[in-house]
Amino acid sequence: MTQAIVNLLQGDYDTLIAHDAKHLGFLPHDMDVTELKPLLKTILKEGLVESGSNLHDRRRNLMAISNELNEVFFKYPFSVPPFFALVTRGLGLLEGIALTGDPSFDIFQASYPYAKRRAIETFSVKDYGKISRNILSLRRSSTQLN
Repeated sequence: MTQAIVNLLQGDYDTLIAHDAKHLGFLPHDMDVTELKPLLKTILKEGLVESGSNLHDRRRNLMAISNELNEVFFKYPFSVPPFFALVTRGLGLLEGIALTGDPSFDIFQASYPYAKRRAIETFSVKDYGKISRNILSLRRSSTQLN
C-alpha cells in the first residue's frame, strides 16, 4: 500500500492503475487497463493530487468528481478489499471527530510524521529524499499550471 501511495503522490498513474490496483485487489489481475488508465488519471489528478492538503479544495474537488467515479466503478470490475474499506471507514470517523473539535484539522498534515517514518522504513532515507523531491516538483508544476 505504501508503494501505491508513493505512486499516487509522484503522479505515476500508469503503475498505480496497472500494477498497484491489481496487487491490492481493486481490479482483477488479468484485466486490460488500457481503456481505464486515461479516465482514472484525470480523476485522480484533478480530484486528489491538485487539491493538495487544502481541506476546502479537497472536499470541493472530491464532490465534483464523485459522479465520474461512480460511472467508472459501475462500468469496470472494481472491488474494495475489506481491509481498505475498514481503514477508510476508520479514518473517516476519526477525521470527523477531529473536525468537530477543530474545524481546520487536516488529516494529511496530522498523518505526515507517520507517513514519513513509514516511507523511510520501506524505501530508505536515500529513496525517500528522491520521492520527496519528485513530489515537490509535481506540486510546483501543478501550481504553475493553475
